[in-house]
Amino acid sequence: MHAPWIATAARHWRHGRCVRNRLAERGPALRAALRKAGPQSVILAGNSHVEFLGAPDCGGRPCINLGIGGSTAADCAALLADLRAPMRCAASVLIIGTNDILRWRHPERASTERRFEAEVRRILRILEVWSAQVFVAAIPPIGAWATGRDPTAVAAFSDRLEALCRAGGHSFFDPFAALRDGGSGLARTGLHPDGVHLADYTGLAAELVRLVAISSVSPAPRIRPAIPMGSLRALHAAAWGVRP
Repeated sequence: MHAPWIATAARHWRHGRCVRNRLAERGPALRAALRKAGPQSVILAGNSHVEFLGAPDCGGRPCINLGIGGSTAADCAALLADLRAPMRCAASVLIIGTNDILRWRHPERASTERRFEAEVRRILRILEVWSAQVFVAAIPPIGAWATGRDPTAVAAFSDRLEALCRAGGHSFFDPFAALRDGGSGLARTGLHPDGVHLADYTGLAAELVRLVAISSVSPAPRIRPAIPMGSLRALHAAAWGVRP
């Protein structure tokens, strides 16, 4: 009989492999789409809920979908850290958390919640550089028959997201409100038979567009990559005629 930690490690490895495979498939398209980002663009980031949204019409603003199915907050943070936006966009929308509340990840543990919070902070730091406004969705409910995820963690992790938005001056919203069965973390209706994904992503896109009020933005300069400290020292030395 295998020790429990071995089974958990195997699940982490399998899940990570699935996300990496999906990223390998979508990576080139993501980078190509992001290179076309303009000051009126809207960036969608997160897990399969985002990926299945496609590119909805955000009031005529072009959408750039960076969703990768299976992503946790850590996966999303790593992906975004590896990408570059050419200029500051109008807004970013983040939907994350569904894969962080898998039971084998032990979402009931305080350490798991803290790691989730730290990774979301990483995501928000990137998105607030990339866009003038950042919107973060509550975690969607799950089906009562979807035993692989912890419904009690839906509200707990959503509360974490809301607190991070409040602290960072971002907008927290709930496009899944009509699906919820009170505060149980369970869905009342509207889910795919797998108990996780929505039966109607067109409806979710319409609700997202309705709730996300994006302010008009003026043309933004291109985002310049940070200059390494060594280069700054060299420039300083050259300017003053001294050796670094």
